[in-house]
Amino acid sequence: MSIEITIRDLAPSDIDTIVTIALAAWQPVYDSYRHIMGKEIFAAAYPHWRQQKAREIRNVCEPAAGAMVCVVERDGLVVGFAAAYVNKRTGMGQIGNNAVHPKYQTQGIATRMYTHLLNRLRASGMRVVKVYTGGDPSHASARRAYEKVGFHVTVPSVAYYHKL
Repeated sequence: MSIEITIRDLAPSDIDTIVTIALAAWQPVYDSYRHIMGKEIFAAAYPHWRQQKAREIRNVCEPAAGAMVCVVERDGLVVGFAAAYVNKRTGMGQIGNNAVHPKYQTQGIATRMYTHLLNRLRASGMRVVKVYTGGDPSHASARRAYEKVGFHVTVPSVAYYHKL
């Protein structure tokens, strides 16, 4: 049985689907944050993470955001998405919000999606591309996917929280 993967530009009719994908994909991340931070700090830092993430995704899809947004279809079903930004002045692109639905992760979909975006960024004149991700265990698969397509230079970052 052959699995057909198609990567195409976002259509307005895809937006609700990619919001659903984002919420499903980020659920384990926010569960990890809750575990790491504790319930009280998590509640203060991310009181409405679902609404915020949905708003972020919808905003990225607005033409005024200036993002290239692609969706990935597997056998005709949208299973992932990614956004990228071009900065012509600096020649640095950035991959932003992106996800593959958890049901379809670890099937090479993210690798193909990132390769597609990197090719588009290169064609847009970008010389360097950056992406931000977490260092916690819930982001391990994202880090592996980025490394598979050539991201290897990292700058460590730390976020501290203090309960008062």
